[in-house]
Amino acid sequence: MRLVWLAAISVFAVVMAVFTPHVMRTESTWQAAAWLFMLAATLTGIAALIRAELLLRRMDRDTHSDVPET
Repeated sequence: MRLVWLAAISVFAVVMAVFTPHVMRTESTWQAAAWLFMLAATLTGIAALIRAELLLRRMDRDTHSDVPET
């Protein structure tokens, strides 16, 4: 289920990136700056979620491994 949410947010980021040139041409400077801030925050959030997912998978793999700890 975690990957479904990550994929949905990633699609949202791609849509934002596609519309960025249009926003830069048509909106005021403050609105364009806010748009870029939201885009950067979305990409940062996606990077953090990917990192967390990788860490959780590593923890799951380590706890379910057949090799006993020493």
